[in-house]
Amino acid sequence: MRVIVAGGGRVGSLLSRKLIEAGHEVIVIDIDEARCRELSEELDATVIKGDVTNVDILENAGLDGADALAAVTGHDEVNILTGLIAKEYGVTNIVVRVSDKRLAGMAERLGITKVVTPEEITAEHVAALIMREPLLSEFVKVSTSSASFSLLEFTVTSNSMVAGRRIDELPTGGDWLIVALIEDGNLRPPDSDLELKEGDKVLVLARAEVIDDVKRIFTG
Repeated sequence: MRVIVAGGGRVGSLLSRKLIEAGHEVIVIDIDEARCRELSEELDATVIKGDVTNVDILENAGLDGADALAAVTGHDEVNILTGLIAKEYGVTNIVVRVSDKRLAGMAERLGITKVVTPEEITAEHVAALIMREPLLSEFVKVSTSSASFSLLEFTVTSNSMVAGRRIDELPTGGDWLIVALIEDGNLRPPDSDLELKEGDKVLVLARAEVIDDVKRIFTG
């Protein structure tokens, strides 16, 4: 997949690295020349210096043939405009970073369906959106006096270790558990004898130290 990352800051850099590690072709655009030099040394990617809202720059980056674009600069208006330009060029997989909730709503009304807020703006989250991975995000963290937990959302895949197994048969080890099923945007308590199947969406509460293991269990 060919992905344009508009903005080479911390999020853009980490996102690019994750996409490259996943085998995707990445083109990074940043307006700062010094930052472009750093990115060229750090990443196995094409790095272009320029304004991400400049159509000529975007065309030079291959916008008309891009599979996805992530606009993750530190400026909401720049990100929204870049996303709209990409939309006009027929890019269907667009992720835009927006800090102002009012602007986030506006971006959605303009047809940008993947709008991420600062609370969601981890490289992992954006990469998952771009690559359409079953893992959506680690979106809630809970701390107690003795442990830290995270609430995660997964979609069961055909190669997931949990597919075809009953909830009460899962190897949780007391470190994680399914706390809810997601059906039509609503939550419902899971039945212990329910057999999980491909496409099921679940919420999982897990100890912080086993999150990577849980991700492997659910995503294969």
